[in-house]
Amino acid sequence: MFTATLQNPYTPGPRLTVDEQLVPYRGRCPFRQYMPSKPAKYGLKWWLCCDAENAYVCNLSIYIGKQQGDNPAKTVGQTVVTELVEPYRGSGHNITTDNYFTSVPLAKELLQ
Repeated sequence: MFTATLQNPYTPGPRLTVDEQLVPYRGRCPFRQYMPSKPAKYGLKWWLCCDAENAYVCNLSIYIGKQQGDNPAKTVGQTVVTELVEPYRGSGHNITTDNYFTSVPLAKELLQ
């Protein structure tokens, strides 16, 4: 419901960015992540699709760990990017990602 509310009132510009964010959280949670390279070492990992011009969050999902039935042929990064940009598929947006998400199969899929 929250994600649908993000997408309703806003039309993003031509450039979208997909990245991760660690939201600090120290409580008990089965999908809390430990990332030693981040300033807050523990927290909830969010995957975000944002408008590159003003950082408006257009779509998001929370990483809850590996799930049963995940497609082993796709990497986590490829799955995340395709799910987050699905509402904008075929609209001609430029998608920018960092090296974690970048792969040749993802580029081919997005070009289709």
